[in-house]
Amino acid sequence: MVETIRGTVHRTYFASPKFSAGVLHTEAGESIRFRGAFCASEGELVTLVGRWRHDPKYGEQFSVDSLSYELPDSPEGLIQYLAKHPAFVGIGEGTARKIVAHAASASHLDRLIRQDIPELHRQLRIPRATLESLREAWIAHSAENEVRTYLASFGLTHHQMETLLAALGTGVVGTLRTDPYQLIRYVPGYGFKKVDKIARAMGTPKDHVGRIEAGLQYIVSEEIASGHTWISGAQLLDKANDLLLLDTLDSRDVIQAVGERLLREGTLVAEGSAVSTSRFLETEQFIQSVFTQFGRLERPIETAPSPLSGLRVKQAEAYQAALRHSIVVISGGAGTGKTYVLGRLTRTFQEAGLRVALCSPTGKAAKRIEESLQQQGLSLEAKTIHRLLEYDGQTFHRESLSHPSDDPQRGGADNDDAFDVVIVDEVSMVDVVLMAELLRRIDFARTRLVLVGDHNQLPPVGPGNVLRDIIAHRLVPTVILNEVVRQAGVLKSNSMDVLSGRIAPTAGNDPAWTVVDAFQDPQPIQVYLRDLVLDKIPLRLELDPIHDVQILTPTHLGPLGTKAINQMMQHLLHGEVPRKFAVDDKVIQTYNDYGLGVMNGTIGRVVAIEGAPGGGYWIDFDGVGERLVKDEQIHNVQLAYALTAHKAQGSEFSCAVVLCHRSHFFADRNWLYTAVTRAARYCILLGDRWGLQNAAKKNDTIKRRTFLDLWAKKDAAPASPLEATA
Repeated sequence: MVETIRGTVHRTYFASPKFSAGVLHTEAGESIRFRGAFCASEGELVTLVGRWRHDPKYGEQFSVDSLSYELPDSPEGLIQYLAKHPAFVGIGEGTARKIVAHAASASHLDRLIRQDIPELHRQLRIPRATLESLREAWIAHSAENEVRTYLASFGLTHHQMETLLAALGTGVVGTLRTDPYQLIRYVPGYGFKKVDKIARAMGTPKDHVGRIEAGLQYIVSEEIASGHTWISGAQLLDKANDLLLLDTLDSRDVIQAVGERLLREGTLVAEGSAVSTSRFLETEQFIQSVFTQFGRLERPIETAPSPLSGLRVKQAEAYQAALRHSIVVISGGAGTGKTYVLGRLTRTFQEAGLRVALCSPTGKAAKRIEESLQQQGLSLEAKTIHRLLEYDGQTFHRESLSHPSDDPQRGGADNDDAFDVVIVDEVSMVDVVLMAELLRRIDFARTRLVLVGDHNQLPPVGPGNVLRDIIAHRLVPTVILNEVVRQAGVLKSNSMDVLSGRIAPTAGNDPAWTVVDAFQDPQPIQVYLRDLVLDKIPLRLELDPIHDVQILTPTHLGPLGTKAINQMMQHLLHGEVPRKFAVDDKVIQTYNDYGLGVMNGTIGRVVAIEGAPGGGYWIDFDGVGERLVKDEQIHNVQLAYALTAHKAQGSEFSCAVVLCHRSHFFADRNWLYTAVTRAARYCILLGDRWGLQNAAKKNDTIKRRTFLDLWAKKDAAPASPLEATA
């Protein structure tokens, strides 16, 4: 039950801008423990809104959802407020008592500090500099507290209020009153729906121009977040009309007028009927220009290549294309020999004295391809694309990957900073933004680019569909490997069968491929999964059930989603967990943190927990080492016993347990194929027969709207992108 408690912060055990814990003296004379996502200062009079919760270590605590600030209304409260607040430097308890004794009330104290510093200096003999510093801090803090209290009336959390204040200062109130939708532009994390909730609570009318502008931009941004790079003008109007609900007969006309103005101003851009932002239109224009200019450029390698013995027909074709062209794509499914061809090419390039850069979108994928080449006797460090381009979280600092035009040294150890060949593995995961950043740093007169991937896998998390667009429209020389080599084994062969819509049955006594599909309801699947991972796999396959096994599922929600499965696994392994994680929990980083040096998708293990509230967790991340992830950063870390196939893309696990049930109605062939190909040695498909067969047969190849595809099709478009089509 939500409660409101008013009192004075007596003590803080821990205080940071995003988390505080301490003791509050309430108006009723009680002392209570509190904790919450706000910064507490001793002596502050606050009104806390939240719920009582039991902490196994600290007992009953009041968990704070929101708060507001007030000046203490008693002399002793004012004394403690002045003496203990960190903003009032140089004001100890003795000085605070002198100041409060001189003032008759809180309001009189406020007037004295704001307007009568000379009087306080003269009467109390307090140094003028101390009083001036107090006045400056008092005014700033009072103004901020008034703003906090005002913002709290709209249901904002303390962290949200602090974010607004940090971005806009005390002028945030004026901004909210004139056009609250400006917050979307100025404050990270404030999207249309969050700001619209605040604005509507303030009484902002539905047809406010700022609201319509923000709604249109929100829809475009949501399309981009979904992987598209544009939306048709007609779709944009339809979605905006549904979102904004203007309650007027001419709502579409009103929205269209605002949309056309955004196009004229350049806030939105259009290519025929396709509407987007200038960033994504220009990004794909650049990619297309590179492919058009250099995609067919032939630069035969000067040294005689090694013999083609050992290569199959398509493999030999891919090998020769990479030695002939400036840009080439090699794509193929599991077991078709992409890595073998890549190794042969790398050896040939190195024997020719050429410097080779090997990279991949994720650290896990980079490590995997590096190890695969080592097995072929090649020593070549693989990096993430971000690391190769020297990205620091904000800027790509690498200016060029190629040799300067006047550089007499071409290859060899004399020029460690330049490359003759750039090889990108797992290119299906590369979105248009990252592809453009890579292409900008290659001089194709001096450096060739080899793109290797599997177009059958899921498209990138980010916008665009570069690999599929290249293959669909032959934008650059492309070779598809389509023959599963004999040595690939039953796992690779059966994985490729998925692309034909077929689920191969359990492979006899070979544990590499197992199908368990006799279930109907989700609960028995959970029970079987528990026994499978914790008992059967360790016993029969001799694998670590946590670190060698990965559960993959199509969804986050539902009884067979990542959230439910992760909670189940954590509870089975650790019982009740008082904090977010327990020691030995398997976790994954979900956001690039360049301060920690941990990238999105990196899996780790919790090795220790800091004892103090807010202290955080020590996590041993794969390929990175141990890092202290503090409580204010821990929202970027999640349990990883179960992952979606998208999150696991680029990684490989000794054993993949793939869940697919009829409740996963949108799971399709590409999802299932991506999931089963995460298995390096063993794949176990678990679910019901209909769910698995439906996913395999559902060839809903993800249709992404991209400019590369649009231009290749030479799509006709109306003159006005926002022509209403009722």
